Amino acid sequence: MTANLQAYKAHLQAPWGKLQYDIVFAFLESLKGQKILDFGSGFGIVADFLAEKNQVTAIEPNSEMIAERKQDFSYEQLQGSLDLLQNLPDQSFDIIICHNVLEYVSDPALYLTEFSRLLKKDGKISLVKHHEVGRIMHTVVFENDPEKAQHFLEGQEYQTHSMGAAKVYQVQEVISGLPLEVQDYQGIRIFYGLQSNDYKTAPGWAEKMLEMELAVCNQSPYRDIAAFQHVWLVKS
Repeated sequence: MTANLQAYKAHLQAPWGKLQYDIVFAFLESLKGQKILDFGSGFGIVADFLAEKNQVTAIEPNSEMIAERKQDFSYEQLQGSLDLLQNLPDQSFDIIICHNVLEYVSDPALYLTEFSRLLKKDGKISLVKHHEVGRIMHTVVFENDPEKAQHFLEGQEYQTHSMGAAKVYQVQEVISGLPLEVQDYQGIRIFYGLQSNDYKTAPGWAEKMLEMELAVCNQSPYRDIAAFQHVWLVKS
């Protein structure tokens, strides 16, 4: 595994990495008996969680991540990217998962077009995206790097800790002209990304912080300052 992937895996195993998934799981735990596509499935953490009660197909381009994926429950794993999407039949899925993926592609709208085609009527997309306001706050407060934050304000690409160059996109721009609309959205990493990591290994920290994050994740202005946002898109 490359150094970047090793760093990413270590991040996922840290208390703050696990907490992010616990928050996402709370948004998805009601899904049962659905046909689900997880695009950009990474180490399979979300695909595996959903596979306990749903029929899941996961697509991931990186063979190293596929080799290390979580497999407590049975799901179909495919290797590929946009090419695979384009070969799948129309209206194949009830739900499409796409979490922290579209920041790393050159044209997010291409992927949303395929998702829209693949969704059944009234189907939903669970989209997790970087949120520029929260990212700027994190960079200034947690990283103490105002100069880097100024680059975000100017709309420049930025380096993530493990996945390389990323660029924030706007949901309304990438769904323009598609039969998709925002149904609701939640904030992820509202508070805990601003804390020193020294606090995050204390007994009970994760449980208390999960409760706090979920208490306000649906409320503005809290969800509007989060480092990430979870957006439900519905096909009309």
